[in-house]
Amino acid sequence: MSQEEIMDEKILVTNIQRFSLHEGPGIRTQCFLKGCSLRCPWCSNPENLRGQPEPYIKDGVKGTYGKYISLDDLYTELIKDRLFYGESKNFCINSAADMRKLPGGVTFSGGECLLQMEQLEPLLIRLRDNHIHMIIESCLFASSKQLSIAISYIDFFYVDIKIMDGQRCRDVLCGDISTYLLNLDMLLASGKPVVFRIPVIGGYTDDNDNQIEVVRLIKRYGNSKNIIKIELMKEHCLGMEKWKSLKACDDKRSNNETYQLPDYKGVSEDIMQQYYDKLAETGIPVEICRV
Repeated sequence: MSQEEIMDEKILVTNIQRFSLHEGPGIRTQCFLKGCSLRCPWCSNPENLRGQPEPYIKDGVKGTYGKYISLDDLYTELIKDRLFYGESKNFCINSAADMRKLPGGVTFSGGECLLQMEQLEPLLIRLRDNHIHMIIESCLFASSKQLSIAISYIDFFYVDIKIMDGQRCRDVLCGDISTYLLNLDMLLASGKPVVFRIPVIGGYTDDNDNQIEVVRLIKRYGNSKNIIKIELMKEHCLGMEKWKSLKACDDKRSNNETYQLPDYKGVSEDIMQQYYDKLAETGIPVEICRV
């Protein structure tokens, strides 16, 4: 296959968000890929859960979440803001304070962006060769092959820690915790910098048992100098309108799949502080993130 044919391969994207300031250092262009291996009931980007274009109705307006775009066209879109990224060819950091040394760049999000790593690889090579700093946001529920491709090119990883109990992980998230743990071992062994993001969701991830297991997991990797910091993400309901826009089209799906609207229970400040105090025992910098 020629280079032109390779770059004409299609990727399923829902949105390209410019001038993003909260998904990594500097000014970034965030690319949302459609399709996820989990089904988190609280997801703030439900339009990215299923790996195909989907109809929606929002404020009486019909539309479609997701479109296929060639790697060449996607590269053109991502590179438009290159002047705002800043320049650096040294992407190695050892602490949270070092993050300010990094340039802006491109952040791949989702859904689970690892699911499209094989198709994305030619684009990642092109971005790397042009010294564009790259980040992915991942839950790590994907194959080791897909993660291996990401490790080869991605400079920085945001990694979720959600539910540690194996049975609850299957029942609530539809995930296999053993896959997560094996991938986490691989990623941390690679030396690539990692920021842990821990969603604190009422009735799902906020209980004391889960907190204890999360802290135990992080302490297990206490000697991994590439864990840069921990972000404790307080529950919010900013995705509700997107859930409703998908729910409005339940009757238009030929496969009879439906969407269940989230039942947000809320999380108290006391729970957030208790969780923060437990995580502080790891010796890794902790930040509470509220929307």
